[in-house]
Amino acid sequence: MYPECLWTYYGNLQKIIEENYNLAARYTDEDGIHDMRVGIKRLRAYFNLIEWINPVFQAKETLKPVRRLFKAAGKIRDIHVQQESVRHWSSELDLEMSEYYNFLKQREMEERKRWLTFAEKFDLGIFQRNWTTIQNALSFISIEYIQYKSEERFNAQIEELIKFREKEDFIEDDYHAIRILSKETRYTLEVLEKCFPPKEVWTKLNDALRKVHQALGRWHDDDVARQFLDSFLHNYTEKKFYDRNSYTQYKRKMTYHKKRQLKEFEQRWVDFLSVVS
Repeated sequence: MYPECLWTYYGNLQKIIEENYNLAARYTDEDGIHDMRVGIKRLRAYFNLIEWINPVFQAKETLKPVRRLFKAAGKIRDIHVQQESVRHWSSELDLEMSEYYNFLKQREMEERKRWLTFAEKFDLGIFQRNWTTIQNALSFISIEYIQYKSEERFNAQIEELIKFREKEDFIEDDYHAIRILSKETRYTLEVLEKCFPPKEVWTKLNDALRKVHQALGRWHDDDVARQFLDSFLHNYTEKKFYDRNSYTQYKRKMTYHKKRQLKEFEQRWVDFLSVVS
């Protein structure tokens, strides 16, 4: 019989995703879209853990319908992030970027229509059906074996991260891989902490992993911000702006901030390696 905590964890995830889906589908709520997508990321890590315990459960295939929901909300989420970035730095640096902000609002309205069209057709019943599939995959496996495989999964993810220290220099693909893997490893650890006797090292690893992926998350946001701005400026090369210099300052700030986040990551990476050693 599987540990009750696996159902509790899944049930809580289901509730978070469904509640935020309702906010996102009815009102295109910014926090609702964000929290729904974070919930789906946690769900992906959970499904991968279940597959590790019993490969009969096909995580990628089972997640497909929910993954489509995640992707459908992705573009509008990216636009929300850019709007927040423009609001923040316009205030912080006293910039005039109203043309760009209006462009982002127009893009948001276009994506809002696509998102709402998709969302109204999504079947929330998929979550309960998926739990039935999970129960079938775990029903004849002992709790002891489930604990053993869960810890094995976490340890394997940690080992995969540690392998990056063998590289002398990271390329951008490495930063992206570490960002994604460190986040999923944390989500695996969340399940362990809910289900099994705690270990002191888990708390230290959770903190170290969080700081690694948060630094790289901010680095990634700055990178996307520059790409959005470059695309806008490229398509509006002939347009006269109130203050073209504001866009130059904004781009310069994104470049500087991105480099600073990499410096932050480098220190957090050293701290992580110190914990695992």
